[in-house]
Order: sequence, then C-alpha cells, then structure tokens
Amino acid sequence: MNETMTVPEVAAMLNVTPKYVVKLIRDGKLRASASADGRHTVARRDAEAYRLSAKRRGRKALGELARVSQEAGIYRKQK
Repeated sequence: MNETMTVPEVAAMLNVTPKYVVKLIRDGKLRASASADGRHTVARRDAEAYRLSAKRRGRKALGELARVSQEAGIYRKQK
C-alpha cells in the first residue's frame, strides 16, 4: 500500500473536491509535504486520521441536532 497520497486521492477518500483538500492543507487542518513544483502529498495515515476525525465531528453534530430538535418538540405527533 502506498504510504503517501496525492491531493486528488485524498479528495476521493474524503468525498470532497481537490480544492477543498488544498484549503485544509493551507489552513493547517491536514498535514502535507510540498514538492519542488508545489504539488502536495499527504501521508495516508494523516488522511485516514482526518477522515475519522471528520466522521466523529459529523456524528456529534448530528446527535446535537437531534437532541435540540426533540427538545423543541419537532418530533411530537400532531393532533
């Protein structure tokens, strides 16, 4: 298994655009190495770690949304 991934490969793994992956790299949210020609590579373990972290954040946000919706009575049966 290849230890590094290109930006398009990372984008496919995360189901986002390559442009968004570059934004993650520039914002310091995803570690990457740059070659002399400016192309980025990402360690597979870093891409996987980011994917798992994003998945956890998404699940947490969805749980919070469900909790707030239930407290607001959105799911109560209408008479």
